[in-house]
Amino acid sequence: MKLVIGDHWREAVRFGPDTQARHILWPASFPDTPRARVPAHALAALLFVTAMCEAYLLWYWADNHQLHVWDRHAALWQTSVIMAAPVLLMGAVLKGALRGWKGAWYNLLTAAAWIPTVPATLLVLLLVSQQTRGTYCEGGAHPPEHPLPDHAVPLCIALALAAGSSASWLVWLISRRRARPEDLYRVWLLALLVTLVVTLAPWLESAGTCRTGA
Repeated sequence: MKLVIGDHWREAVRFGPDTQARHILWPASFPDTPRARVPAHALAALLFVTAMCEAYLLWYWADNHQLHVWDRHAALWQTSVIMAAPVLLMGAVLKGALRGWKGAWYNLLTAAAWIPTVPATLLVLLLVSQQTRGTYCEGGAHPPEHPLPDHAVPLCIALALAAGSSASWLVWLISRRRARPEDLYRVWLLALLVTLVVTLAPWLESAGTCRTGA
């Protein structure tokens, strides 16, 4: 009985001869729709940068009572508004690629998505840099310090990527290998973003960037 169960389990977790592991563990590499790969990776990168920046804005200066909470929330809303157009447009480009859209309208949509992507990303990074490097600690507090050890961000990124691939593989397994590439991509992206924020938040909140006393 144990041999039968073991054989059944090994057969279930195998990717199979017609399935490549990277298509399950990295759903952005759509196997049947090569046109969707570029916008899929671009959308994932935009959301990844947005999630990381918003995590900094929410928790970086959480221990500083001199910086009003509304100042941080205002920066958070600014980040969301700035990144909304590139994210929505890139999502539309990805949808069009998956649906086989072609022609001048799709080319215009693609251009409209890529044109604001770079300036919006740079603007958000500049906004976060100004918020996180300002001299906000006053009144005898120690100078602000970078709240994360050198290995924290790479570790959080690695955990997020591992969580995304694991979630995609589990959904593919639970669906008995019937999950569509679009569904795997959504699960992968959601698990990646949630894990990134959840792992970064404790580092940022407990950092003590405006410590007082000795």
